Amino acid sequence: MENVENKEISKKVVYAGGVVLWKHDNDIFICIVKRRNKGVWILPRGRIEKNEHMEETVIREIKEETGIEATIIKKIGIISYSFYSSKDKVTYNKVVHFYLLRLDKQEDFVPNQEIEEKLWVPLNKAKEILSYEAEKNIIDKVIEFIHKNENK
Repeated sequence: MENVENKEISKKVVYAGGVVLWKHDNDIFICIVKRRNKGVWILPRGRIEKNEHMEETVIREIKEETGIEATIIKKIGIISYSFYSSKDKVTYNKVVHFYLLRLDKQEDFVPNQEIEEKLWVPLNKAKEILSYEAEKNIIDKVIEFIHKNENK
């Protein structure tokens, strides 16, 4: 008889997130958020809900986590990683699709269960603050896209 308790359970979860650009005083800023209880700085993102398109998720999650309304410019990249939750006893294989967005409007930020702080940082300083290498690579793609398109 197979011992089910020792069998590792894994689940794939798909998220969508964004890099929101704000041009102000000849500089470009992006919005990052600090996860509550983890002390890490990340790009805003969230889980895709049932019957929701990825683009809808990005816009909804950014609004929920930051109070920002934004318009998608383009998909900028994908990161994937795995982590084990000792609480659930599950290994999660997480895929996050990142989009580049333009700031349309912002309301006052209200800390919530997930996010304790929102910060606008100059694009060229974001990699110094973001906690994860994979997200720093997304910033590289944003910088590359901007440089390719700034003279068009």
